Amino acid sequence: MFKPAISALFILALTSCATGGGGGGNSGGLQAPTKQKPVAAKASPAAQKELKGAQANLRAGENKKAVARLEKITKQNPDTDVADSAHMLMANLYFTQGNYTEAYAHYAAVVNGPATPHESAARLGVARCLAKLNKFSEAGKVLESSEAWPNVTQEQRAEINRLRVEVLSNDKDLIGALNASLAISQEAGKDYFDSTRFSPDELREISNDPKYGSLSALARYRYALILADQKDYSGARSALQDVARMVPGTELADRANRFVQQIDARNKVDPRTVGVILPLSGPNAAVGYKALRGIQLGLGIYGQNQSSGFKLAVVDSEGNVDGARRGVERLVQENNVIAIIGGLQSKTAQVEAVRAQEFGVPTIMLSQKSGITAAGESIFRNALTSQMQVQQLVDLAMKDLGFKNFAIMYPNDAYGTEYANLFWDEVKSRGGDIRAAQVYDPKETDFRSYVQRLTGTFYLDDRADELRVRQADYTQKNPKRSLRNGGPSIEDILPPIVDFDAIFIPDEARAVGQIAPALAYDNVKGVRLLGTNIWNSPRFLQRGQKFVEGSIFVDSVLTSDPVFTNSPFYQNFKATFNDDPGLTEVQAYDSALIVRNLIAKGETTRIGLRQAMANLQNFPGAIGNLSVTQDREIRRPMTAFTVSKGQFAPFEQKPQ
Repeated sequence: MFKPAISALFILALTSCATGGGGGGNSGGLQAPTKQKPVAAKASPAAQKELKGAQANLRAGENKKAVARLEKITKQNPDTDVADSAHMLMANLYFTQGNYTEAYAHYAAVVNGPATPHESAARLGVARCLAKLNKFSEAGKVLESSEAWPNVTQEQRAEINRLRVEVLSNDKDLIGALNASLAISQEAGKDYFDSTRFSPDELREISNDPKYGSLSALARYRYALILADQKDYSGARSALQDVARMVPGTELADRANRFVQQIDARNKVDPRTVGVILPLSGPNAAVGYKALRGIQLGLGIYGQNQSSGFKLAVVDSEGNVDGARRGVERLVQENNVIAIIGGLQSKTAQVEAVRAQEFGVPTIMLSQKSGITAAGESIFRNALTSQMQVQQLVDLAMKDLGFKNFAIMYPNDAYGTEYANLFWDEVKSRGGDIRAAQVYDPKETDFRSYVQRLTGTFYLDDRADELRVRQADYTQKNPKRSLRNGGPSIEDILPPIVDFDAIFIPDEARAVGQIAPALAYDNVKGVRLLGTNIWNSPRFLQRGQKFVEGSIFVDSVLTSDPVFTNSPFYQNFKATFNDDPGLTEVQAYDSALIVRNLIAKGETTRIGLRQAMANLQNFPGAIGNLSVTQDREIRRPMTAFTVSKGQFAPFEQKPQ
């Protein structure tokens, strides 16, 4: 059987001009399409009968029998009219089985054999095999001569163009691939066209050539997006206007026009108007109004500095994503705000940040949502983040208290998991160790078994030898007492393993108020409880009682601290709104104060304000200095608090 060496074919030009007859003596390259080939000899009736028998075997699914008969035909009847049919049958079979090397060999045998009606199908088969073998350049060379293939059917022409698209795409010739897809149909071109794959130069070429039809408008739109990303808003605006003219009345034209409006909105700025997006209706309205009052005070709308001259454009997000998105658009396009303060809720913060970044309006987010500033250079955050709290807490525990070993108990929810991972990583990065970690259901109400798991008293089989020794020792010392007549329980004999200095519990007062007594009940003594700012609540003291004495958490504000209640901010807020402010009001106030101060110093553009905010250092806020990090996080003062005599108090390390 003739099997041209496939490796040799990859080296040789596949459309070499070799001519001449017989298949078996070919050097390995494909013969060029020609009408000068010798005609195949007529096969004997016996050979023709054998071919029909092989075809019957194939229909019956008897592939091995069929191949054996077909191989015999090609060996005994070379250069006959049944040999090319036999090669085609084997080629098609091997191709469907995924054996593309064998399929290639049989297709090539037909191409290099005598003149046959199967030649175009065989050449197409060769190209398909090469593509399947990731030999795209070689497959492309085969297809180059397809215009000269004899008697190509319409179906074959469509397959040639489809294959050309695949080959050119993988060979990085995207324009050629697009042209090949258009040769099939305009719809095929649209199916293939993915504007994100093309370079700016290729997009410009497509958009300027009318032969690409509606794809020209798509290319022009994508090109406009690239220009906008490069801050070339003038060029982007011009390209978008071209799109609207090219395909008027279409959804793409509407998108282009909306984008033009966004670009125009960048140039319309009222430097004395600040936008606010907050949930002012729905279940989170109370928190929204807390933030709003802080912003009003910081901007000088109310309070002792009512003549600040600033205006506030307020939008109710209604606590949903669509309301938040529309809010950003309205503030920028209708109110022409120079900056936005918002992002109070995690579920709306991301869409607010993304939309504000698209408009290029500097925005201060009040949410703790992780990674929110990654939306872009215009997005800042003024919140006590999980990372800030954990860094401060671990710093105090390891540096000030000298702790090295820790345990973690945390709820299996987003909050608990995030804080547990951050705490673990921070401790390890400082050379400390996590000796034990125990997760629990957020709805759990009985924590004793979890405490036992944490301290090694739950799975007694793991300490069976130790338990036997301790029981024997107890019996020897107390021969008249046993478990039956009032002696200690097994748990009392086997003490908990407490090889850690502190336990980190990132959960609210309800859970900690149950965990702390469970720890005491199981004789876990001499360890500190560490937590986050959600402990800063009267409920923590009410639920924890004596069991949380000495526990430590970090926060920015202790509302009962005289330092806070005697501050100018507190006094002004109390006098203005007849209410006590908390951390939400403080953060909102500071955000508005930053914007107000920088504008008062002469920043009248969004770009200028954004740059000034990025460089902000040691800005005097309500309760201390604020600085902006490289990631546009506004770092604010934090204090460690403890429970002392049943009350919250600033933590003070006692001298050794």
